[in-house]
Amino acid sequence: METSVAVIGAGNGGTAIAAYLSSQGVKVNLCDLFPQYIAGIQQANGINLTVNGRTSHCQLNLVTTDIPLAIQDIHLIMVVTPSFTHRLIAEACFNALEEGQTVVLNPGRTGGAVDFLNVIRSRGCKADVTIAEAQTLIYACRKTGPSSVEISGIKKKILLGALPANRTEQVLAMLRPFYPQFVAAKNCLETSLSNIGALFHPTPLLLNIGRVESETGVFRYYLDGISPSVTVLVKEIDNERMAVAAAYGVSVLSAEEWLVESYDTHGEDLYHLIQNNAAYSTIKAPKTIDARYITEDVPMSLVPISELGRKAGVATPNIDAVIQLTSAIYKRDFRLSGRCLKNLGLDSMEREQIIHYFETGSR
Repeated sequence: METSVAVIGAGNGGTAIAAYLSSQGVKVNLCDLFPQYIAGIQQANGINLTVNGRTSHCQLNLVTTDIPLAIQDIHLIMVVTPSFTHRLIAEACFNALEEGQTVVLNPGRTGGAVDFLNVIRSRGCKADVTIAEAQTLIYACRKTGPSSVEISGIKKKILLGALPANRTEQVLAMLRPFYPQFVAAKNCLETSLSNIGALFHPTPLLLNIGRVESETGVFRYYLDGISPSVTVLVKEIDNERMAVAAAYGVSVLSAEEWLVESYDTHGEDLYHLIQNNAAYSTIKAPKTIDARYITEDVPMSLVPISELGRKAGVATPNIDAVIQLTSAIYKRDFRLSGRCLKNLGLDSMEREQIIHYFETGSR
């Protein structure tokens, strides 16, 4: 069992994972490239973790902005940041990665492991490291202060894929003592195309964008924001995602199936499954439209799904519409700046070659 773990990222998820691992007796090195995210934790000499109404203080081994220091001699590195920072983190650690280390992206969104591996290789990293990605973040959680975090929900099952895929079981063995919820995916295509954030984040925020601007995010994001009509479009996007997955030979759960598998919820359709999910009941909408639900999940989730669909001849008109509309509103080209096939290094490959690359990490 790993006795020391590095956690990169001190946002909601990273703070929760760092605190939880510490509560399990692990020596945790917590790192964030931005000092403002760790200042409160340093001052408090740890994190106050609240789960099921009970709060405990979790001390950390190291809190730093220095990634090479945080990961030195550490076998398991948990990257828990928005996916648009994955490249930044890869750039910061490529020359510090050591033989045999494992980096787990929590989550990878779509194409995360491939993108991370491409960056460290292009910068000259020669160490034999394993890059893995989780399908989604294990927790529904929020920081409640500079040094405190609350976990409101824990998913029951999460897919994990390693690059190369034949190392998935060894990564699961490292995680299992702390997170038995992780299970093996076929490969990183399965984890990437099981990206539920692509469904529940961009479209509902886009359709509630006026409400966010006028109400400054006081409404409940899932229970109020994902109305019956919003659910209709979310489901259309889900159908397109599943069609792309089928074209690449992977079977993924529908949004409804995923909710039932991940949470103790019930309902006859997608709308009611969301409404009955206790883990979503207290989550508020973002306070600004400049939120990662768009700035992360459009370029890092919807764009690669659309691009993979185009390469396989699968139409994704609703996904494309959300990309186009958000690009116009936010005045940036999310397709150009996101994980398009060119930026993933896949534009010259055919479908079978892409499948092989997601499976092995080799061309």
